[in-house]
Amino acid sequence: MMPPEEKKEKPAKKTSQFDNLISDILTRKPQELNKEKDILDEISLLRKEIKDLGKKSDLGANQSQGLAEFPAVYDELREMLSENGIQDDMAYALIKEAYLLLDGKAIVEKNEIVTLIKTEMDYLLKPFNFERQLKSKKHKVILLLGPTGVGKTTMAMKLAAHPEIYGNKKVTIISTDPYGPTEALKSFSRMSGTQIHEEKDIDQTEAMLEKYKSSDVLIVDTPGQSPFAPNQLGKMEAFIKRLKPTDIFLVLSVGSDLKDLVLLCANYLLLKPSGIVFTKFDETTQPGKVFSILDVISLPVACFGDGKRIFIDIERGNPQYMYDKIFDSKVEEA
Repeated sequence: MMPPEEKKEKPAKKTSQFDNLISDILTRKPQELNKEKDILDEISLLRKEIKDLGKKSDLGANQSQGLAEFPAVYDELREMLSENGIQDDMAYALIKEAYLLLDGKAIVEKNEIVTLIKTEMDYLLKPFNFERQLKSKKHKVILLLGPTGVGKTTMAMKLAAHPEIYGNKKVTIISTDPYGPTEALKSFSRMSGTQIHEEKDIDQTEAMLEKYKSSDVLIVDTPGQSPFAPNQLGKMEAFIKRLKPTDIFLVLSVGSDLKDLVLLCANYLLLKPSGIVFTKFDETTQPGKVFSILDVISLPVACFGDGKRIFIDIERGNPQYMYDKIFDSKVEEA
């Protein structure tokens, strides 16, 4: 069987509410943050990529529904990828690449195709290098950034407890929540011995850093607020300039809509995060949307969160974690 033919017609451009929101970021946010020209250029490029996000799904759907189809074993896996949250265009491209690499063989084991798909996915999901970070004896300040309800406080505890992250270090968690540390944080402190401190006045950054300089790692849990609120990013940018964190981890819930997630990233990228954390896999049936996000936002993955259990429901940014979520266990074992 010959490879499926490409559609020559390009999808018509559509103006959507999503595009209008991105335009609003470009016209409003940079003025508030007073960013330099190179930052504006980055956001302009990101805007184009995000606008393409809506068109890609239609393109992939059109391609996959063309007259020429993949053999059944390939098409079954393509449908499985789409059902697990990977956009149609990406699912189509992954299957097509595997099909070509296998010389268009119609009779092939599923695990052969899956192996090739994973190789392509490895280019998108790059784990954050904790080994290199932990080798440095320098005092580390980790800032957790993200909107309301994504699980930043829970993730702060998970990072502090994980033996391959900061579990073997002297860690202090700083709660900047205006309502003070949660009961969960207090219980975690009693259970683990991790120091928990409250700092409502984030303007006193220098004093805060001096107070906790004896800790190996300082994890700063920021309040959950919408990045779309007036001047919210400007306030956080000013805080970051004073805090000078070693790393900034952007925390996102995969339970959210894909376009909302990419739109949030478009805002938070202005603050230059160094890694991304995905949480709440227990609240979605489409974990594959992670790859669609990483296709637009090139950030290393620090870790995954899959529930509320502090000492169990966390995994470092290992691609195998995502493969276990997406591919059927029978396919894995085949």
